[in-house]
Amino acid sequence: MSDSGGFVEKADIEKFWGDGFVVLRNVIDPDYVLSMEDPISRVIDEDGTDLSELGSLITPETTLIDKGISAGKKVGRFLAGTDHWVNNKDFETFACNSVIPEVVARVLQSESLWLYEDSVLVKEPNTAEETAFHKDLSYFHVSGEQVCTVWVPLDFASPDTGAIRFVKGSHNDRSAYRPNWFVSDEPLPNTEGKRVPSVAFEDVVAPTLSVGDISIHHARTLHGASPNRSGSQSRRAISIRYCGDDARYHLRRGAPLKPHHETITEGDVLTHEYCPKVWPKN
Repeated sequence: MSDSGGFVEKADIEKFWGDGFVVLRNVIDPDYVLSMEDPISRVIDEDGTDLSELGSLITPETTLIDKGISAGKKVGRFLAGTDHWVNNKDFETFACNSVIPEVVARVLQSESLWLYEDSVLVKEPNTAEETAFHKDLSYFHVSGEQVCTVWVPLDFASPDTGAIRFVKGSHNDRSAYRPNWFVSDEPLPNTEGKRVPSVAFEDVVAPTLSVGDISIHHARTLHGASPNRSGSQSRRAISIRYCGDDARYHLRRGAPLKPHHETITEGDVLTHEYCPKVWPKN
């Protein structure tokens, strides 16, 4: 494994805290990122969830043509999986022992860093589903300012291929929003808070990302992703969620629980083995 050394500029830190997200170029060795292609394929084949099927159940009235995908083309799938690091050494190394934890700790200005979860997100060519705008904190059983998500692409990502997109400055809105189904803005049942508001087009920033680049966004930043309108290119990404010094366990009613959440105490620091400390490494 090799990396770029984890250097972060002061301007990168200021952009993250000012805009709610930052894009860092050439942060991680592209060859190392692409070494995750086979692990991604295996975990998706073994236990990936097809969110496209979920979307058709939630919003059956939405057609492929409505979403800008030609009905004459083979329709792609939106595949996802979570917590691969728990049972897969490749994902554990990527999330815990690559350059990423050091970079994130510097951006968050946190002395220490804990892993909350990882996930794989794949939009095949001609995937019609948008990723609905949401705030990650709505799904996390934590509170704090130093909580974020890293997005690592394995393909060139643009608005035409399903790139992640952010609502600039939305992390400053401290309203509690209900988590949704990702492929629909319909809230999850039995959750608390307000529905995610409509997003103005002019407030959305959709940066392009190449292999070796990463984005980091605050857990309160509204974000989503476009459909993959490409007829030949997949949009594969690893998403990793980290917590810094001020993060504490905070259970949110209706948000998906992990098995170890049954044993935690409200207000505790993240010391459980399923929230391992990843920075510093010693």
